[in-house]
Amino acid sequence: QREEKASSSWISPTYPPTHSLTDQHHHKKWEKSKPTTANMTVKPITTPLGHSLPPHTPHAVTTHIPGWDTFLRLRDGDQEISKQLQSMYPRFSPLSSVKELCTKLLTHLSTAFPETEESGINISPSTHGCLPFITPDAFFLSAAHCISHHRPAEHRYSASDLLELEFRIVDFWGVALLVPPDASEATEENVRLYLVIYPLAKAKGVMGIWTNPGTGISTRLAELLLPLVPVDETKQDQFKVLDWTATGSDFYISGTGTGTGTGTRTEKDDVPEPTYLPECDAHQELRERIVALCQRVPRDVEIASRLTSKDVFLYTTGMAAVFRLQEALFTSGRRGPVVALGAVFHSTFHLFEELEPTKGKEGEEEVEGFKHFGECEDSDKVMDQLEEYAKGLKQKGKGVGYLFVEFPSNPLLVSVDLGRLRKIADEYDFPVVIDDTVGSFCNIDVLPVADVVVTSLTKTFSGYADVMAGSVLLSPSSRYYSLLSSTLTTTHHNALSPSDASHLLSNSSSYLARSNTHNLNAQKLASLLHTYSTTHQSPRVISRVLYPSIPSTASSTAGTAYYRQYMRSSTAPAPSGPPYDDMEGNQDFKPGFGCLLSIDFPSKRIAKAFYNHLHVHQGPHLGAHLTLVLPFNDLLWGAEERESKYHAGYGAVPEQVRVSVGLEDWGDLKEVFEEALKYAEEEAVKEAAGEEEGGKA
Repeated sequence: QREEKASSSWISPTYPPTHSLTDQHHHKKWEKSKPTTANMTVKPITTPLGHSLPPHTPHAVTTHIPGWDTFLRLRDGDQEISKQLQSMYPRFSPLSSVKELCTKLLTHLSTAFPETEESGINISPSTHGCLPFITPDAFFLSAAHCISHHRPAEHRYSASDLLELEFRIVDFWGVALLVPPDASEATEENVRLYLVIYPLAKAKGVMGIWTNPGTGISTRLAELLLPLVPVDETKQDQFKVLDWTATGSDFYISGTGTGTGTGTRTEKDDVPEPTYLPECDAHQELRERIVALCQRVPRDVEIASRLTSKDVFLYTTGMAAVFRLQEALFTSGRRGPVVALGAVFHSTFHLFEELEPTKGKEGEEEVEGFKHFGECEDSDKVMDQLEEYAKGLKQKGKGVGYLFVEFPSNPLLVSVDLGRLRKIADEYDFPVVIDDTVGSFCNIDVLPVADVVVTSLTKTFSGYADVMAGSVLLSPSSRYYSLLSSTLTTTHHNALSPSDASHLLSNSSSYLARSNTHNLNAQKLASLLHTYSTTHQSPRVISRVLYPSIPSTASSTAGTAYYRQYMRSSTAPAPSGPPYDDMEGNQDFKPGFGCLLSIDFPSKRIAKAFYNHLHVHQGPHLGAHLTLVLPFNDLLWGAEERESKYHAGYGAVPEQVRVSVGLEDWGDLKEVFEEALKYAEEEAVKEAAGEEEGGKA
């Protein structure tokens, strides 16, 4: 099936890659080369395994891994697949220019410092890996992560292993971070990186610090720094290794964990101060664009009108936004368990799992650090459970730290009753954090019920899968506004590079136009699949389709009522004038249900037959210009039986296929999905007849 897949059809843009996509300054305009719904056509597949969606760019955040089982092999560590990876979501591991920079840094360190003073260990690219960060808290966080009891025993560092976790600091100066038009003239900046260096044999014990908090450097920043690392000792005019060394043992504090919110608290107090990164005009323009989008046909005009750009905080990734917000909440004095409702993004879930219990006084029972209510399709039921839980904590003299919920959730597309949630939160005094990434700014307005809104700007807001960023938006109506605004203003330091900000600003100018097509295509596809599921039940091919416009059979409420309550008006006139005149598609945009849907199949066998004959790109990410499918739950939760069973218990079943619908022509999308359904139906017939997979009776 993998060989057959390589010669099948896929859906791609017709435009060629342009140099302005990869130009390190990223101030050149490339709107004319961006894909539109008019130039998407079906073409023979040319994307090799492990390569990004076209057009190729060293800053791609996608990868194409054709075949269900191929992806599982990658998950399980198959080196044959890993070696073919030319592109991958940058937060999963350092790739592209970040990987090149790490290799060059390790090579330099191995030559300049053949044996480190702290541990006596020789460092080289053949024996060690490197994770570069802008902030020094990476040292404490990595040490705590490696030794945490949350790591599997085979990957967990011992106290003596922490001596092998090396920390170094390097400086770059004269870096051209700001170039016209972001500055009146080219300016040179200093950049300091904090390097976490680890033995490759122990990579699995440390890599989570890159993956889950999402605070590592970007490929664009690495691209600028790469030429400045000297190849020998004779040229070091823009680079220096600081005369400072440490190991994980210098930063380990017994009883702490990655998610405890302890930040940079360490036993070593001489860590050189960070430089962070300068902002450019694009940072402020991004904040203003986000505010303008939130003020575009709002549900509550009064709340929206009070928003200012000072309420928006930008981060390097969506996960960095979640992580830094959690730190700010803890810093501001919030205590108690973090509560999450329903399906949440897997890195968010893993971040919450790191939270340690709150130990009470002698004789008092422990309160968990993380409480998860997985089953949320029956919103009345889960709200009753949440209320009872909050009441129980209050009776013990404790409370919820904060509550986190995706609206709607990824990948189950469940929308909870935010109105009742707001009432419970007000009664029991805890902040509500809503991740609106899947619903997206343009479609929904959750500010009237959220204290904070977090968004992965990497997804639909960017839309072209070639830049990463995240945002935190404070609601002016929140009772916690003053405290959080003060805390974030103090603790937030810019780590989003000017080149990334400029690129994101350029990409997001077409956000409304693209979202219109995403909404229309996804709703048509969801309706097509839902109709098919109701007309093909003997044998059943599709168990159900999950999409906010499709009524849920498990809910005690009428279908999609909760999502629709927070949709922006489709009848109110679109605003005009600046900044809306610069937003492509502003006048024609109609709010919808987003680009993401999921399909449940009766068995994994039928799901695989559908997936392996579905001629679109296959890999992680959502909101891209091209359609992407993924066996999301089987890939992320399926490796460990206990974990798989837990998540399947609230609907994240392994027989599910997640679909991020792109900008292709609807007729082409319809054709390739209907073709895949034929193979699924054929497999369902065989399964019903008792044939074994592969055709044997």
